Amino acid sequence: MELTFWTISLSPTYDQYIHRLIQDYESENPHIKLHWVDLPQSASRQKFMASIAAGRPPDLVNTSTEFCNTLAQNGALTALSEKLSQEQIDQYFPNIWEATKFEGEVYAFPWYVTTQVVMYNKSILQQAGLDPESPPQTLEELDRQARQVTQKTDAVGLMPAIRIWNDWSVAGSPFIDTDKLLPLFTAPESVAVLDRYRQLYSEGVMPPETLTEGYRGALDRYKAGSLAFLEAGPQFLLRIKADAPKIYQTTGISPMPRSKTDTVPAATMNFVVPRSSRHQEEAVKLGLFLTSPQAQLEFCKLVPILPSTIETAADSYFQEVGERDPLQAEAVRISLQQLPRARDFNVNLPRQKDLMRSLKDAVEKSIRGEQPTAEALEEASKDWDKTLAPFRGGK
Repeated sequence: MELTFWTISLSPTYDQYIHRLIQDYESENPHIKLHWVDLPQSASRQKFMASIAAGRPPDLVNTSTEFCNTLAQNGALTALSEKLSQEQIDQYFPNIWEATKFEGEVYAFPWYVTTQVVMYNKSILQQAGLDPESPPQTLEELDRQARQVTQKTDAVGLMPAIRIWNDWSVAGSPFIDTDKLLPLFTAPESVAVLDRYRQLYSEGVMPPETLTEGYRGALDRYKAGSLAFLEAGPQFLLRIKADAPKIYQTTGISPMPRSKTDTVPAATMNFVVPRSSRHQEEAVKLGLFLTSPQAQLEFCKLVPILPSTIETAADSYFQEVGERDPLQAEAVRISLQQLPRARDFNVNLPRQKDLMRSLKDAVEKSIRGEQPTAEALEEASKDWDKTLAPFRGGK
């Protein structure tokens, strides 16, 4: 029997790791031959959808939580929670395991996780008259220091990849009543969260490219030495070190600013089993193997990421620098400390793509100053209300 599994952007860097896993699995399961396909991020979704439409999907697929939720809503995935024992489920962090829950079922094996840290350019902070050994601990301090950087240097302070539902969740501001499917983000405290970005943008603390270039633009700007604070996962340090060694040498690391809810956003990569896979049981077994504590520990030793399994996170490796790069070890240590309070805030709503398009439009109109924030969110709320009305049923 041949099982096919797909990953995203791992080859050729991690070929040796994956091939070793394949060899181990085939040794333990001599009746199974594994076929690994690695796809670039830009092509993975389209190819997966095409494979489902053709009725010949792979047996196990690497996806983001957001895409997993969309697929689950469309009935394209196998519910895993009904195929695993409680002992198998309990090996994952509960807050990460439940990120893909839809109508009471979980649809993904959590694989590797990242929580963002704040990377900051010590030289820029010094130029701005700030103490590089006292990075911001709160959101207010971050904004104050970012403003000072923008005012006193040629750099800009911040260039966040804005996911406003994450900000609302971290701030404890109303967003959505998931039981009644009612949008709540017109509340004054939710408006205030978005108004913060609007103000920073109007002052030039956030550059115009913030709304168009996302993580990639922020990383490029940081590597060029023209961005003071970069909110990103520890794995981005690898690119900074490779592409901008001088910037890497002057980089400091601090935790994400503490919030009212004391939570931080997490980004999770997962494995899912397509519902139309012809080898359901075998695919589930493979998913457990690839996300096992030992397999995750080996992967974490190769790249500064976090595991989704409790046993792996408790390993002494994460507490000891050893021969590891000290800056990367520090970033992973801080990120790991945040993991118990990390949440994958991706929402799982009907017609989610339409909802997020409407919300993104409102966010951009507000930040650019094209429309008052409360007015933009009110229009988006009306769109959400209309879109979600058919799905409320008896709720």
